[in-house]
Amino acid sequence: MGKKKEFVVPSRRQPVWKVVGGVLKWFYKKPTIINLNEGELPSKAIFVANHSAMNGPVVYSLYLPAFTTIWGAGQMLGNYNSRFHYLRDVYFMQKRHMKKFPATIIAGFEALFSIFFYRGMKILPTFTDGRLRATIHNSVKCLNNDVCVTVFPEDSSTGYHEVLTGFFPGFVMLAQQYRRVNKQDVPIYPVYFHKKSNTMVIGKPTKLADYPEMDRDQIAENFRQQINTLLDEHILSKDQQSTQNDIVEAENTAVEESAESTQQAE
Repeated sequence: MGKKKEFVVPSRRQPVWKVVGGVLKWFYKKPTIINLNEGELPSKAIFVANHSAMNGPVVYSLYLPAFTTIWGAGQMLGNYNSRFHYLRDVYFMQKRHMKKFPATIIAGFEALFSIFFYRGMKILPTFTDGRLRATIHNSVKCLNNDVCVTVFPEDSSTGYHEVLTGFFPGFVMLAQQYRRVNKQDVPIYPVYFHKKSNTMVIGKPTKLADYPEMDRDQIAENFRQQINTLLDEHILSKDQQSTQNDIVEAENTAVEESAESTQQAE
């Protein structure tokens, strides 16, 4: 049996990712970032974010103003067959509701090169079984070395939704383990990326100490509501206001044109 590979905390010096990231920036333009916090973000924090299909992990890796590792499906860091079956069966067919034939073609192609993007995005592999303990252990190691951790806790079994419908408590377990190891809390930030408006909103942090009467699931639910509030108050409400302003402007223009026509007729 081969020696188990030891986890290495991601380094800020990543020349290959610098090149790959430069290419990705041609396809993923920098979003408008609404940071509700004063000053720079800390070097030790958990970011709880929406997935936004494939867009979220890439955009957060490129543009989140903090150096962070990201939780991602462990199958995507496996061999070609592992990546192919996860992409085809889980991502494209289950979550994106794609037919089997196009899902097979796209997954077969993406599985060839996706491993390089995943490694460049500093993905920490996660699983739904006991291996999650290793993910949490390695995440605490990252935090203790001033590398933030970004987690996508949404239940995407029925697809990715603009308004988030359910959260898993893995990030709460991470915060609890960090507290056990370090005897203090780590700040947890809610974040939302909206693809249509290309906007990222970074909410204000809280800590486990702010939820003394809640269990893991209740804390996870509270963060789901916080993130949906970011969407509602800082993205959707502005879209609605912009639409209303366009309507008012169109009405005013119509009134002015009508008045000019009346004057010309007289």
